[in-house]
Amino acid sequence: MTREEFALFLKSLRDAEKKGLDTDAIVKAHEHENVYIYNDACLKKIFASEKNIALTTDLVNASLNLVGDNRVENPKLVNPFIPGELGYRNSEPDLVLVNERENGQPRDRISIEVQHEGGLTFKNRVVLYVSRLSSNMVKKSEPPILENLNLVVFQFFDVYPWRVSRNYRHSIQLRNQEQLLYYDKQTITVIEVKKFFSKAKYFASDDSRLAQWLRAIDTLNRGADFSEFANDPIFGVLQEEAKLSNFSSRYLMMEGMTMTDAMYLVYNEREKIARNLLKNGLSPKDIARNTELPLSFVYEIKKALERGY
Repeated sequence: MTREEFALFLKSLRDAEKKGLDTDAIVKAHEHENVYIYNDACLKKIFASEKNIALTTDLVNASLNLVGDNRVENPKLVNPFIPGELGYRNSEPDLVLVNERENGQPRDRISIEVQHEGGLTFKNRVVLYVSRLSSNMVKKSEPPILENLNLVVFQFFDVYPWRVSRNYRHSIQLRNQEQLLYYDKQTITVIEVKKFFSKAKYFASDDSRLAQWLRAIDTLNRGADFSEFANDPIFGVLQEEAKLSNFSSRYLMMEGMTMTDAMYLVYNEREKIARNLLKNGLSPKDIARNTELPLSFVYEIKKALERGY
């Protein structure tokens, strides 16, 4: 399912629960469909599962562009998904791994985060994650000897405009005004999913493992033909794990609905605000800036109003 389809599906579960209907029957009716993999709860169940550690390892190495001896080989989940157990929500990432290195090299700590909405709030949270993950490495009253920290962010808005950067993967570290590296143990890797697909022709020849991952996930989210990925054993596991039949209605309502459904409803609320502002004569550019809706979407609302919808 796409994000919008999955949000509507979650809403149907909530509405059914309020009416005392059988929510498991709704899940059963959609069991051959796929979940929206980038949903927080779905991501955690798939990639924070001990049985899928090979899947998660492959995604991490692809995201960080690690090859050869630098690859993550035997990571351990810090907060694994436990079947039959509901988690709890806080301000920390859902997926954190550690990876031991040989020859006395610092251990890796890797976290994966997904973000659909942009703005300063998210940048603040990314920096907060880095700070908290770093501080958790040091015990009280001990010298601050830090591990290698990698925060991987899959985001659906541009971190850098196309005119500034024609990359969709960005490795961000502390550097000085001359772009000299100051500290190499903290890296934020931002993957612009939206840019990768909006500029699909430009990236058509990109056959990197990360590009393969992005296309495989997108294909499953859209419910499209997956045959080109079928011979890859890692993506075969992903295809099986993404099926809705693996998710209980209770888990989806408790864990999955809060973020996806809330953001869907917020988006709809912004659309209503945009409609009213257009009726009052405010320009589409001003509306897009104040509601954080895409300008193209505001223009679509404007055209709909002009047609009487």
